[in-house]
Amino acid sequence: MVLTRRYKDLETNLENLYKDIKNELQQDKDLTISSEMNGSINGVPFKTITAARATVPRALTGTLREVTVTIAGGSDDWLLEVHTGAWFGNMILPGAGGFLIAGPIGAAVGAGTTMVFAREYGRKLKNKIKELIKKNSGKQYTESKVETFID
Repeated sequence: MVLTRRYKDLETNLENLYKDIKNELQQDKDLTISSEMNGSINGVPFKTITAARATVPRALTGTLREVTVTIAGGSDDWLLEVHTGAWFGNMILPGAGGFLIAGPIGAAVGAGTTMVFAREYGRKLKNKIKELIKKNSGKQYTESKVETFID
């Protein structure tokens, strides 16, 4: 699942927002921060953090594999991208991961549950980040100041 949003006219303290998001990812006992990057591209500053599962889960299909959050821009015009990846999430057939692990019964179970865990985590993280943006912004958060991009 990929979420890309542009925020305008919020006077957001992006440094504090990044720290709060990092703290949120570190609170999840199943995730470990695997990389952080800080820099600029064409003069636009960015920060990105990736957290990956510390262990391989027993039920692989559809469970959360990693989370990457990127913030790019300045306090009044910036982009947020949140990517959640799932084990076997890139396979063409929804039950294929279950079939590889547990045979036909696993495929039947996997077909109904593929991506559920990663998507659910992504939704919860999206809502938490929204609260963190409100906390770290100098101006009132309104939906008119948010533009969502859909792949």
